Amino acid sequence: MAKRITIKQIAEKAKVSVATVDRVINQRAPVKSATTKRIMESAKELGWRPPAVFEAAMQESNVIRPINGVVLLQKNISPLCAAAFENSAQSILDPASSISVDVIDDLDPEVIATRMIKLGKKHDVIVVTAVDHPFISAAIDKLKSNNVPVIALLSDLTSPNVAGYVGTNNRMRGRTAAWAMHRFCRDRGSIGVLIGSHRYLSQEDREISFRSYFREKAPAFRLLESIPTLDDEQMTYEATKKLLREYPDLVGIFSAGGGSSGTRKAIQEFGRDQPPFYVSLELAPQSRIDLLQGGIDVILSGDFGQIAEEAIQMMIDVKQERFTEKKNKVLPFYIYTSENI
Repeated sequence: MAKRITIKQIAEKAKVSVATVDRVINQRAPVKSATTKRIMESAKELGWRPPAVFEAAMQESNVIRPINGVVLLQKNISPLCAAAFENSAQSILDPASSISVDVIDDLDPEVIATRMIKLGKKHDVIVVTAVDHPFISAAIDKLKSNNVPVIALLSDLTSPNVAGYVGTNNRMRGRTAAWAMHRFCRDRGSIGVLIGSHRYLSQEDREISFRSYFREKAPAFRLLESIPTLDDEQMTYEATKKLLREYPDLVGIFSAGGGSSGTRKAIQEFGRDQPPFYVSLELAPQSRIDLLQGGIDVILSGDFGQIAEEAIQMMIDVKQERFTEKKNKVLPFYIYTSENI
């Protein structure tokens, strides 16, 4: 095939991406039946003749195995994430499949675990953002025993039975935040760190790598003890006010979790001539405004649309029993300033 036609040629003729053609031709992952049919017709028109074993495999892979999935998000996750899943599900899923989004207000791990078990009675695959806790691990074990795989979203989980993880490289995000602060905070001083919860592995990774950078490359700065905020806007606001009040030499603040609007509000109210350099996460409508108005200096954000697409594809894959080991999909994050949004 490689000597006669290329995957790129097939993609151009079928008007789909090269990655989609690769999934079909090389049997890497299931693709919607209508798209598969268009790719195969285009390939054959270009002169490709699939071997008999390929045709047999295609017939097997095209057997519809509908999924009934659910995405469980905590209240601190941006509404953009829920919207991204709803939009992606419409474009990716076979009509026989469905994915719903469920939001939980209580961040207690026992409450989340109970909700997971309840959802597992109605759905056959679950995507969840949760703290890493024995209650969550026990829920994942029980769900697996009932043939309901669980995929970790945005923050990984240590359970040996978690089916996969979709998110960004959080250690790299932490070091990038530190690099930006080091470059822009020319005056040595104190740096505050806000974290929602150390039980979110994603946030812990960002904090660890943030501190690691300063130990390695900028030891003259004084990194203060991290302040937990539970990703709550009011708690973040109070924590930021405390930092501003108690540390006159505060030159930077890194938010390793959520609640960024609380920090922005506190900085504006305090009214310093030279406010601390503020690095936040997640580009949402309000944080975009804060970035443009100078309330936030740098945002390091993943693309929710891309994250949702990959998570849905992984849901399909684990239900198709294509993977016997944990699957990891680590996606890029993007650096935003007031000049590039």
